[in-house]
Amino acid sequence: MDGDLIVKAQMWFNGKTAYNGGGLIADVKPEHRLSERNPTFRGNLMVAEGAQSSTAILSQPDGIVLQDLPFAIELRKFIVEYYATGMPRMFASDIVIHDKATGDKREARVEVNHPANFKGIEIYQSSFEDGGSSVKLRAFPMNAATRPFVVEGVIGGSSQLKRGEGAGDEKLTLEYTSLRVINVENLSGESAAGVDVHKADLREALGRHLGAGNKTTTKKDLRNVGPSITYKLRDAAGQAREFHNYMLPVDTGDGVPVFLLGSRETPSEPFRYLRVPADEQGSLDGFLRLRAALDNPALREQAVRRYAARTIDPARPELATQLSASASRALALFAGSEVVNGNRTGGLQAMADFMEANIPEAERNRAGEVLIRILNGVLFELLQVSREQAGLAGLAADEKVQRFMTQAVMALSDAQLYPAPMTFQLQDFTQVQASVFQVARAPGKTVVYLGCALLILGVFAMLYVRERRLWIWIAPEDGCMGASSHATMALSTNRKTMDGDREFDHLREKLMGAREQRT
Repeated sequence: MDGDLIVKAQMWFNGKTAYNGGGLIADVKPEHRLSERNPTFRGNLMVAEGAQSSTAILSQPDGIVLQDLPFAIELRKFIVEYYATGMPRMFASDIVIHDKATGDKREARVEVNHPANFKGIEIYQSSFEDGGSSVKLRAFPMNAATRPFVVEGVIGGSSQLKRGEGAGDEKLTLEYTSLRVINVENLSGESAAGVDVHKADLREALGRHLGAGNKTTTKKDLRNVGPSITYKLRDAAGQAREFHNYMLPVDTGDGVPVFLLGSRETPSEPFRYLRVPADEQGSLDGFLRLRAALDNPALREQAVRRYAARTIDPARPELATQLSASASRALALFAGSEVVNGNRTGGLQAMADFMEANIPEAERNRAGEVLIRILNGVLFELLQVSREQAGLAGLAADEKVQRFMTQAVMALSDAQLYPAPMTFQLQDFTQVQASVFQVARAPGKTVVYLGCALLILGVFAMLYVRERRLWIWIAPEDGCMGASSHATMALSTNRKTMDGDREFDHLREKLMGAREQRT
């Protein structure tokens, strides 16, 4: 009565067919819809905040069937609460049910395991989705050919990136996949290398093995790192890459807040993150200025001259030319301006390939240390030059700036492999939640409840009602054909009890008495 058989019967005998196209629900033809008088169904209904819906979707193997409801559900507010781990603890929906026949309105709250009922139809809280949140993204260039720009869209929609809008010579489609307002991550940073082996704490050691079963020896520092945006960039051939970027910089324990820019080729792969250090203003601008200056030969040459002037003793000017040549070569290799072994790679990989091809193996370690020291120094000067170009004051070479430069060198090297000409950072958003309801008309539930009640009564009857069986075999007694009979009695019960033994003895005495009276 509550299964899919009645829906199948309507599709077989009433001309109903499954719908597998797209478009608006209002445009779907009647042959793909079931009547409001359908005696049984179970479908899903998604309603965004501030919107109404009165059509449920019934999934079929070859498409969907629409189920018209005798009422419309309006979602006024969706409420969700989270555990410390970021998992939803409770979600509920404040709804208004609009009766189509009378126009009456009824307010209700639907929670998990607490459905609402209207006209014999149960409304269950199933899950929740994004209801079309609007987002504002700022595109940051990952190479010199891309210009910054701002784009706005809606989750579930897309935007075309045309030429002249930052996409370079390639036409891309930006698809807004999802918006997550809360991201709880474990930022404890605890590892085996950081454990003090000389520390002896008996109470902590016992606690690892005793107590609740959900204990763990790994300490967690759960922290909400803020909103994130997931999007796809699809090229003209239809190939897409998925990206996941956090809105705010995250302190991963290195002392330098970094922006996490994730990417992956297929949904089955985990995201791989590029860690871009945040500048003193907590933005990407400082790194992007350094990235743009690295692609500018004139600014690179200016940084090399300043580095040589700061490093070389004025009393030995003959070393300036040699140091400038080495610094220019290291910076050009790092920027990807030189071809090594037929490849133009850039980053630390280009410097490693250069040393492998031109420096003997015995001298590579020492040469590598020298090149890295020169690279760090000239990149710091390049950072100062980029700030001067932007009208900003220079930075002091303190510990904080050194940590920034260390992370920036790694990010500049990894940025050579970033699979897109730009990255998008979430600037602003307006969240719109949507609630997914399951609506069901189940006339067979009365039969199910009755069966459950009978099952419970049967279980208690098995426990407390004794089942006894009595057998009596009557046969003629030997030598007295027809005059007397011999009776054999047996008793069985489902449980061995003292009452059963006493009852058997009582019946045996009664039978023996009857034998003596010849009845």
